[in-house]
Amino acid sequence: MRIVLVTPLLDHGGGQKYIANLSNYWVSLGHDVTIIHLRSGKSFFTLSEKIKIIHLNYYGGDTIKKIFTGFKAGIKLRNAIKKETPDFVLSILSSTNIFTLLFTRFLKVKIFVREAMSPYRKRSKIERILRKILYKKAAGVIVMTQKAKKFVSAEIGINNVSVIPNPVKKHPENVSTQKEKIVIDVGRLTAVKGQLYFLEACAKINRPDWKFVILGDGEYRSKLEEKIKELNIENNVVLAGAVKNVHEWLAKSMIFTSTSLSEAWGNAICEAMATGLPVVSFNCEVSPDEIIDDGEDGFLVPLQDVDELSNKIEMLMDDEELRTKIGRKAKLKMERYNIESISNQVLEFCTN
Repeated sequence: MRIVLVTPLLDHGGGQKYIANLSNYWVSLGHDVTIIHLRSGKSFFTLSEKIKIIHLNYYGGDTIKKIFTGFKAGIKLRNAIKKETPDFVLSILSSTNIFTLLFTRFLKVKIFVREAMSPYRKRSKIERILRKILYKKAAGVIVMTQKAKKFVSAEIGINNVSVIPNPVKKHPENVSTQKEKIVIDVGRLTAVKGQLYFLEACAKINRPDWKFVILGDGEYRSKLEEKIKELNIENNVVLAGAVKNVHEWLAKSMIFTSTSLSEAWGNAICEAMATGLPVVSFNCEVSPDEIIDDGEDGFLVPLQDVDELSNKIEMLMDDEELRTKIGRKAKLKMERYNIESISNQVLEFCTN
């Protein structure tokens, strides 16, 4: 089978991990996979040498330049898809869905799109109009939660919407399991990821023998550094940056937290649970309560409630038996999201 995936970036985000996991698995089964990358540069995640990558070298600029270069990239995208003659095309991020559907009109190829952002995210009027028109031209839409399916079906008026969560890659069991007193958070350093609340919880808990680690990078780093100094928690907090060995960090940590204010799907939450970590998460829109059964395989706390966040973290700090119990249940649940199952669900949806 010939498959084309379209992505705006190949950096260290959740969507990029998604495309790497699916692509590597599909080529291992003998499928031909081509990734059309709107920009240029190497992939942060390891990609099989069997995967073909086409870089469109599209970058923005001022309004006039953006229109010109965007049109040029759209024509390149259309020509590349025509040349590859795929069985189907899947645009994997919301930012490329409209672009892909617009420039593949009247091509005799099935175009699928994946809604990878919160359905409740504010959108411009022109984006809402184009989305409503063009999504109806798609062969199907993949979403990650039941809430997203309900919203997309009602807002756009389409029926071919399938709920397929992101896969969780199984990591080697031989990774060191020597635990350290670490509370860990993983995600891009942006306002929506809410890491400022994570830092406030660290200051409130005030346990010098514990480290609070954030993995990830982004434009919010300087604000986090300022907050760390303001709260006087420099000795307790580590901003480790974007790393490839996330699973090794998770394996040696004791507690995972997510302070995101919005999540289309909690990739980091799932990866932590798959490692056997107890998770404490803000119950933000859209996905945490579709992943975590509160009190059973993790804890959900009200959005922006630092007091309750701190209480749940301290409860886990003080109870090794509870950490083990919650972590074991979390790991068992994540088996349903294995790469084989999810990849096959995507293939079945896009070929039937």
